[in-house]
Amino acid sequence: MNDIRTMRNINRNLFEGVPATANALEEYDADAAQLVREAAQHLVKARCDNDPQALNEASNATFRAAAELLNQAGGSVYVRFPIMVAARLVELEAALLVAGATNEAEGQTV
Repeated sequence: MNDIRTMRNINRNLFEGVPATANALEEYDADAAQLVREAAQHLVKARCDNDPQALNEASNATFRAAAELLNQAGGSVYVRFPIMVAARLVELEAALLVAGATNEAEGQTV
């Protein structure tokens, strides 16, 4: 998986101005969105538990999401682009999971 700082720098301008409630991927391809959510859950587990198996699962789900995006696009786009987009979506979804867990923990301690 790509380093989060690198991913943020490469893709920063792709998501600026997009409202937090937007879920264009779900509308575009629900199967890819499910794979992104699955990969993000594995990625969070891998990072929290230092779990190589979870990291492998995250990687596999990311590639399956990229393949789904490539199929949805008709297979006519260069393969690195959907992989990069899928990896970025996984990173964003993982960040949302962590933020949600952090907010829940803070809400319980108040």
